[in-house]
Amino acid sequence: MSHQKKRSNQNSINRGKQEMASKVGTRSIAQIAYDLRDLETGEWPTAMQVWRATYQKADGTWSIQTGEEIMTKLHEAAGIHQEKISSAPVLIVEHFALVLGRKPNHSRGVGIHAVNRLAEERIRLQAQIEASEQREAAAQACADAVEQRAEAAEQRAQALESQVSTVVETNAQLQEEQQSQHDKLSSLRQAQSGEVARLVREELDHQMAELIACIGASQPPTS
Repeated sequence: MSHQKKRSNQNSINRGKQEMASKVGTRSIAQIAYDLRDLETGEWPTAMQVWRATYQKADGTWSIQTGEEIMTKLHEAAGIHQEKISSAPVLIVEHFALVLGRKPNHSRGVGIHAVNRLAEERIRLQAQIEASEQREAAAQACADAVEQRAEAAEQRAQALESQVSTVVETNAQLQEEQQSQHDKLSSLRQAQSGEVARLVREELDHQMAELIACIGASQPPTS
């Protein structure tokens, strides 16, 4: 590329920076980048998406003279410096810096410093959210463990109550059977006692009858 061509490109970029500052300001483009984030994943938009959202009109034309040219350079940089961009802490910051340039310790052109602050704030908030989620998960795990122990204790209590109920029921049945056997035995004893008494009386009556008969036979007949 000739020196004149490089100078022309640099002049176009410089004009683009000046037009950006006069039309939207550095804070606005940073805010646009922030607003284009994916709310679910927190992923930042690409530099092309931010550039298009900031400077392309609804009819496809550009609100600044170098809009299309810088968009082309952003696409070229995305292909040439893909690894460098993807390894940067904030992809969009590195991408814009490769196309629009930057000075040491100084952010320029598209509100890179503001985007950095937003990225740092997002990381800080994300860390707080993750820490809160971890604490919530730990608390939930503790609550689950307590609930499991309570359920286990309740199950043991129910099992013990069932065992006690079974013992009481079995004991009642044994007492009932014992009483029934006692009643049968008493009845049998009464029956046996009555039978013995009857047999004794019969035997006694028989012996008395024999004795009387013998006495009568031994006496002489009367004249």
